[in-house]
Amino acid sequence: MTKYLISDFSNLSFLSADLKKLEDFLKEFTKGLGGILSKTVRNTLIAGGKRIRPSLFLICARNEKYNIDYLLPAAASIEIIHTASLIHDDIIDKSSFRRGKNTIHYLYNKDTAKFVGDYLFTHTFSLLNSYSNSRILEEMSNAAQLLVKGEFDQLKTKKNFYQTEQVYFEKIYEKTSSLFKVSCALGGILSESSENDIENMKKFGEYIGISFQINDDLIDVNMNSSKDRIGKPVGNDLRQGNITLPLIYGFRDPKFRNMIKPFLKKESFSEDEIEKILFSLSKTKVLEITRQKVYFYLTKAQQLIESISGSERKEGLKSICDYIMQITN
Repeated sequence: MTKYLISDFSNLSFLSADLKKLEDFLKEFTKGLGGILSKTVRNTLIAGGKRIRPSLFLICARNEKYNIDYLLPAAASIEIIHTASLIHDDIIDKSSFRRGKNTIHYLYNKDTAKFVGDYLFTHTFSLLNSYSNSRILEEMSNAAQLLVKGEFDQLKTKKNFYQTEQVYFEKIYEKTSSLFKVSCALGGILSESSENDIENMKKFGEYIGISFQINDDLIDVNMNSSKDRIGKPVGNDLRQGNITLPLIYGFRDPKFRNMIKPFLKKESFSEDEIEKILFSLSKTKVLEITRQKVYFYLTKAQQLIESISGSERKEGLKSICDYIMQITN
């Protein structure tokens, strides 16, 4: 579990109260499923998490027409499709743990996990369909397509240290940033915001999503990160063969590249090898270079805030930026 929670921010009291309502909504949803489906969904959906995506949605929906009861199905749909993507992620990566708990495919089997993930994907659109708004369905459909494409692209680039920075950014736009972006878009659309505001919100979500994922990848290679803080062991990406931005940058360093070349043809890394790789990486300038990349996209997001109307929105979006800054490793 992460050390910092969105709901801890005292200047976003409405968000804290409404996220509690979202938790209650999600719990009722899982109870209504029954049997093994209820148990497996609860294991992932109610296992914790930052709820940053629905938080973004609720912030962007904040105006004089704000009605949490009206917005709850959309907020839930965002968290549910995110959970579905995590379940599919865990199958592909063969992960045993998620948020400090055993994954569905580990507890049951791959087929069960796949069907649970598929069910959650479809339920997302059932919730959104209650609004009778074709635009929000279109926005979420586009995001869902990008999520799936991102899974394929990540699968294609596993264990490939030669991949370019551009390929990495395409993947994180698909797998992470797209859902941040649509969260902001739905908030703007359902609050009947101006087109200018909606476009700026979407861009804000895109930049925040990129900075969030780069930082997540940075935490994973930083040997000073604690398992208790991030909910998974350091070096998890390496175990799964996912080559992230710090590793791509590291491969440009001659000493690090020479050290890791003997490992490139291995099917997997031992724990000693992972420790050796991370230690070698820590001796380069890679962590600081990657950290500056987080700040670059965070700054781009911050610069957009003044272009978005509404004092509470501005305050909320600034708090999201502060949160990313706070957790930057």
